[in-house]
Amino acid sequence: MKKKIEIQKIIKLLSVSLGIFILSKVLAFIGLTRMHAHITADDKTYRIMPYKNIPLKTILEKKGIMLDEHDFASKHLGKPVKPLETIKITRVVKESKKINENIPFRMTWSRRYNSNLRKVELQKGVEKTSAKDVIETYHDGIFHNREILRDRTIAKNFYRLALLDDNNKVEKIYDLTKAPRMRMVATAYYPGDPLAWGDGTVTFLGQKMQRGIVAVDPKVIPLNTRLFISGYGYGYAGDTGNLIKGNRIDLGVNNAQEELSWMFRDVTVYILEPSDKY
Repeated sequence: MKKKIEIQKIIKLLSVSLGIFILSKVLAFIGLTRMHAHITADDKTYRIMPYKNIPLKTILEKKGIMLDEHDFASKHLGKPVKPLETIKITRVVKESKKINENIPFRMTWSRRYNSNLRKVELQKGVEKTSAKDVIETYHDGIFHNREILRDRTIAKNFYRLALLDDNNKVEKIYDLTKAPRMRMVATAYYPGDPLAWGDGTVTFLGQKMQRGIVAVDPKVIPLNTRLFISGYGYGYAGDTGNLIKGNRIDLGVNNAQEELSWMFRDVTVYILEPSDKY
């Protein structure tokens, strides 16, 4: 009899334990189904109740969250939302743009002139311009990537003149492709030339006559103008002459022998800028 009572107690105890276990599982299941999930979109957070058979797409529609063509979610739209899950909606904007980029001048050839008033360097080089048609993508207003649709590069060869200081550092650069130019007939004169203005040692502006000083018609090229003359180099309009009229230029040289080599030669004169000094 006593043994039978003990067995009944054990059975009763097991039944209670099993009931408690099943109840805890049921309660856990109910609690789990009631755990919320979250959706973030457009700087807002939406709290939602996940349902096993309702896909994310339907939930978004009920919340009035519409996705444009390129927008995307961090979870597949056809799958249901899980409890405690956080889903991110990313807004995507694509912009078509044209981008022009200048590739810096690259020197391919140079020649330095040291004998005319100051050091200068004639430089030949290439400058490139890149024109791109691109699509830029932004995720929630933040740049994400750039897709290049078309890239056109235009290369331009041109000459420029660099003025150098005593330490051979560049002081100023002139783009000769943009400088006004004219074709002129050149002659030459030298310090002490009997045909030069005055005694041939001082210019019309009172400067010392030397190679690099050139005589011009002030009606064509103003005095005190920096110049570059093809084949001759740097020049400074600092003198005049009775025979120097119109498209004529008289180049200061070192001696009578050099003068002969410049008689009535066609030259291209580049007008750089007015300046009170060489």
